[in-house]
Amino acid sequence: MICADGVTVKMSLAAAFQVVDPNLAINKTANFRGNLYLVLQMALREIVGKEKTDAILEGRAGISGKLMELAAGKAEEMGLKLISADVKDMMFPGDMKKVFAQVVKAQKEGQAALERARGETAALRSLANAARTMDDNPNLLQLRALQALADSSGNTLVLGLPNNAIPLTKQDGKKAAPTPKPED
Repeated sequence: MICADGVTVKMSLAAAFQVVDPNLAINKTANFRGNLYLVLQMALREIVGKEKTDAILEGRAGISGKLMELAAGKAEEMGLKLISADVKDMMFPGDMKKVFAQVVKAQKEGQAALERARGETAALRSLANAARTMDDNPNLLQLRALQALADSSGNTLVLGLPNNAIPLTKQDGKKAAPTPKPED
């Protein structure tokens, strides 16, 4: 069958019916099964021919209802009661399968890129907040550096501090005499 957008599709149906008027079923048509098959096939062609491929794929479940609407009356004219008519399978040409696979791949890649961008945005927002906090509280930078040093293991770190950075006190609480500066 050909969809409204020109794409060919092959479909298989499963139908269940009941003979409600054997006289009509046998005497009106020579082959009621063949005629029901033809009625279902024509109804399916009518449904598929009006829809684009995407709509058919998305509304596959609705095709059964439409088939029942179109074919039930004609089945009754043959002495049959159409119980169900369902699409079992839809097959597309090989090149269309590749196109559908590429579309799905592109959609998934787009979703992955969007998630990566969201993660990067969140990380940048967090860094900006941290930078503002450091600007407001300069001592946090020193504390963070000390925290990073405490978390590291097995390394030796030598800090150079100016002589007046740490006041030296004696045990009695009096300030110790400053250490003499080395002479040049």
